[in-house]
Amino acid sequence: MQTRPNQEPENGINRLPTVLVVEDHVLIRHLISEEFRAANFNVVEAVSLEEALIVLHGRDPVHLVVTDVAMVGPTDGLILAQTVRTVWPELNIKIIIVSGNLPGKSWLDNADAFFAKPYDLDEMVKRARHLLGIDPA
Repeated sequence: MQTRPNQEPENGINRLPTVLVVEDHVLIRHLISEEFRAANFNVVEAVSLEEALIVLHGRDPVHLVVTDVAMVGPTDGLILAQTVRTVWPELNIKIIIVSGNLPGKSWLDNADAFFAKPYDLDEMVKRARHLLGIDPA
């Protein structure tokens, strides 16, 4: 089991929750990211599983991953969700999976929520706040 170097800020000050948005379509990625930024989340973007893993291996904590299922290349959001659950189970990173297709039964095995496209971004942020135990502002 791998751990990340530091899940809490060194100075002990609570920081805004960080969302990792993993989506290969630039417009969709930016729309999701801007909605979370407007709701006072820190946002990090990735276009692939590989980029997402670099972020997750980094020093700064990630509290929530929002990932599309289908991405360009041999990997997908389901593999990312499984990797997060397997490698960092102790961090309790929440996962929201999005897709233009109906979810398969196994899709929800490693996810905390699923949104079908087209989805309501306000509802996604509300669900994220609920998953993270944040009272709506």
